[in-house]
Amino acid sequence: MADTGKKTMSQRFTGLKAEFSKIIWPEASTVGKQTIAVIVTSIVVALIIVILDYVIQYGVDFLVNL
Repeated sequence: MADTGKKTMSQRFTGLKAEFSKIIWPEASTVGKQTIAVIVTSIVVALIIVILDYVIQYGVDFLVNL
């Protein structure tokens, strides 16, 4: 049966170190490109929401004033 919850602090840090060695860190240029892509996408989505909000508000105002 597995021994759960009875690891020493040393064993936990050894396991943590082993897991960190498996991580493949992205290069700085890749992170920069992905950051730019997220910012641009966020701006485009925000603009679409603003335009839809304006159009829907105009439509509701038009219907209310009939």
